[in-house]
Amino acid sequence: MQNAFRASLVAATFLAASPALGHVNWFVDTPGDVAPNYAFTDPAFLVWSALALGLILFAVWLDLKLPVLRIVDSKTRHDFIEILRVFTGMSFLLTAYEGALLAPHHVMEGPVFTALLFLQAGIGILLIANRWLKWTAVLMLVLHAGVLVTCGLRAALEYSIFIGIALFILFNNLNDPERREIAKLYSVAALRIWTGISLVALAIGEKLAPSALGQSFVAAYGWNFMEALGFTVFTDQLFVLSAGMIEAVIGVVLILGVTVRLAVLALSIMMAISNVAFILQGENEAALVEFIGHMPIIGTALILLLLGYGQRLKITQLLGWEAVPSAQPEKLAEPSVVKT
Repeated sequence: MQNAFRASLVAATFLAASPALGHVNWFVDTPGDVAPNYAFTDPAFLVWSALALGLILFAVWLDLKLPVLRIVDSKTRHDFIEILRVFTGMSFLLTAYEGALLAPHHVMEGPVFTALLFLQAGIGILLIANRWLKWTAVLMLVLHAGVLVTCGLRAALEYSIFIGIALFILFNNLNDPERREIAKLYSVAALRIWTGISLVALAIGEKLAPSALGQSFVAAYGWNFMEALGFTVFTDQLFVLSAGMIEAVIGVVLILGVTVRLAVLALSIMMAISNVAFILQGENEAALVEFIGHMPIIGTALILLLLGYGQRLKITQLLGWEAVPSAQPEKLAEPSVVKT
């Protein structure tokens, strides 16, 4: 118990810069001979559950203490919204070209799957071309429904970030000016919440509930740097558990809407390190796959870092712990203020 507690505390510090949050399903097809999942009663799981809960409560408390910062000017906001649109379009188009639906490991056969691939490619082209964005967003939601039907609920939840991106684009491109101005107030919140759901689903589906693929990935690419640092108690099994818990915490923080910029900054560092790690290992193809798959997440991170994060749907607002912002930080056409 003492070793597990010490190792988990060390993980909370070092995994902030860990590449272990890579999408293991993109690089490992089948699990190898690895340790079983932690049981709910295992000391390591209990310690990490308590630590994760503590981190979430601390994020809620810290958010109430952080100062209010002015978000970027209108031109910069417009530029980064364009980055989200183009990056999502490129990811859709390139992934469809490789014969995969939303992610590299979603490869199937059949007329329905082929139709969805063409739909995905078409959406990518429309996003890059900046044409008919309202209807393109609707088609993104149709595509995600197709993922639910063909790949299952788990896949749909893991890539629910695309629901958030679709709603963000849709809310900012409604034809009716009055409805558009109202919807804009919730566009960033929708993007944030669905991104958080996606991260929690990925943490559970790839690292916590079935940890075998995660352990196989860490072993195959030698990413358990904790053992290399001399923490012999830090097995691949514990490393994957720690990475999954950190990813889940970031996802929950995004759903709640507290300390969002700090959480997104940590997530961005993790994604950058994963790509650098692949390049340093000479895994250039894996680095490219990782970058293409992460392009929508990169665009989303830029939005959440620079445009605010949906204060009308954050937990402290809903509980009445702070006043409803009068500056309307999610009204993207005007400068305003938002918490960091």
